[in-house]
Amino acid sequence: MTHQRLPASRRLRIVLLSTWAFALTAVNSWGQSPPITDLAFSPEGTSIVACSQDGLQVFSWPALEKQRSITVSFRNLHCLAFSNDGQRLALGGGNPSENGGVEIFSWPQGKSLMSFLDHEDSVMEIAWSGDQKIVTAGRDRRLIKYDLETEERVQTYEGHSRGINAVSLLPQGAMVTAGHDASVRVWDDDSGTLLKTLSQHTQPVNAIAVCPAESALPMVATAAKDRTVRFWQPTIGRLMRYVRLESEPLDITWLNDSFLVASCVDGRLRCVDFENVQVVEIRPAIEGWAYAITVHPEDGSLAIAGSRGQIRRITLTLPTTQSND
Repeated sequence: MTHQRLPASRRLRIVLLSTWAFALTAVNSWGQSPPITDLAFSPEGTSIVACSQDGLQVFSWPALEKQRSITVSFRNLHCLAFSNDGQRLALGGGNPSENGGVEIFSWPQGKSLMSFLDHEDSVMEIAWSGDQKIVTAGRDRRLIKYDLETEERVQTYEGHSRGINAVSLLPQGAMVTAGHDASVRVWDDDSGTLLKTLSQHTQPVNAIAVCPAESALPMVATAAKDRTVRFWQPTIGRLMRYVRLESEPLDITWLNDSFLVASCVDGRLRCVDFENVQVVEIRPAIEGWAYAITVHPEDGSLAIAGSRGQIRRITLTLPTTQSND
């Protein structure tokens, strides 16, 4: 899954203590039959949007009370993402082996503005390029860029040998993708040229998350079925380090530029210390598979969701913190 970068003013550097103090509290949950496949906090942070085969639902935050459902054009929903300006919501899915598409809604109105059905299999991930363009990643092995101002398909990227699960755009104009062929690929976003293929994963890659650290070389983390989280400098093709988990990570998000959390097949949350390349805490989160995890844009709390429509709010009490300045 793709996650928005946190503003620099909200990033913290954690100072490790000899004894790690890390608390996790399940505050509330809500249930529906199908698994929730993706989550995103609304731009104002007062609600959270979830997608599943039951459609698109909006819940209050932090109470997790259902506020409304938004009518969508297709079922089998897999991914959602807010535009950078917070005025639009993109939703992806489709019918397996038949078609895949993306629908764009106004926010907070929830009005359908346009939709595209150009994939030949389900859309698994969406990344925004500015506020007027999106890139969709599909199980049909293709990436498609759309211009929402002209409502036209403007670019197709081909190179993956199997379905694509994740796509992220980097600040310098590069794009990073990953999927069932176990590769991580780096593209020139403008030309569609494949720049690098990184093949250190041994099984399908489930998610990509861009590190919020501001540096000359961007860094991303990837999570895969081989039970590893790997850290890369993709623009130079460098694998920096990796950590192996006890359970397959399905989604990942950065807490800041030093710590990352993963939601896993066993329903647990794992916090990974990037600097020391180790799992520093494991906590139960939901029953069954935890498909999605995301961090609140203001208070650092987490939402985790998955099997049987469960959503939980989790708070992390971190050790001593100080600003990067």
